[in-house]
Amino acid sequence: MKQQLNYTLWIGFLVSTILIYLFFSSGEFSFILTLACGIQCFGFGLVFVTISITKETSGLSKQTFICCAQALLARLFSILTFEGYLPSDATGDYVYRLFEILSLIFCILTAFSIKNNKQELFQWYYFTPIMLVTAYYVHPGLNSHSFCDISWVFALYMESFAILPQIHLFTKREGIIEYHTSNFVITQAINKVICVIFWFYSYEELNRSADESTISVAPWLSGYFVMVAQMISIIITTDFVYKYLQSWKQGIPLVMLPS
Repeated sequence: MKQQLNYTLWIGFLVSTILIYLFFSSGEFSFILTLACGIQCFGFGLVFVTISITKETSGLSKQTFICCAQALLARLFSILTFEGYLPSDATGDYVYRLFEILSLIFCILTAFSIKNNKQELFQWYYFTPIMLVTAYYVHPGLNSHSFCDISWVFALYMESFAILPQIHLFTKREGIIEYHTSNFVITQAINKVICVIFWFYSYEELNRSADESTISVAPWLSGYFVMVAQMISIIITTDFVYKYLQSWKQGIPLVMLPS
């Protein structure tokens, strides 16, 4: 049942993506940012729908969802008040923002549903102060508003490490990984790969975006920091993605062994 539900949701997402591109996109390259955001939203929605039906949350990291909620809320502060970091594609006006709002809703509801797990080593407050300080000192200036520029890049830095508590929890649990949990991690990994592709061609715009009002001490490095942060997230999930693909290829459930 759980596997069939996941397949149904994936098919629904793919159909929705095609319809959004055909009817809402202007066909610009930045559409891939909306696509990345949609995939992330789908991952959160997949988890929320599944646990709402099965009431099973034991394999999920509460700390990961708390970190993600902080990142989503911070980015919403930026993109709902300014347009500097929105995709220039037509989907950036409403669809992108809608995906972010839905992601935050799904993420918060899921976080409240997950019980605290003593096996979790990484806590959200290990990351938040470091990411805030980094964002304060190294941020771009596309919004020309320090608070919203910091909010946007804090969200990106925070997301890069948010998946770490979930990956670490996998190493502490023995047995089959639930479909919704593994698919959630996969959607986050795909999101980061797409974002890396976009920023590979656009990161220099971040380096040149600062004006005289910025409080960033190294705005010319912000594009590089963004690229490095995205790559860190990909590296964190690489081993899991490899095992996921192996299990998918063999047609067997993903099984993790405790380290």
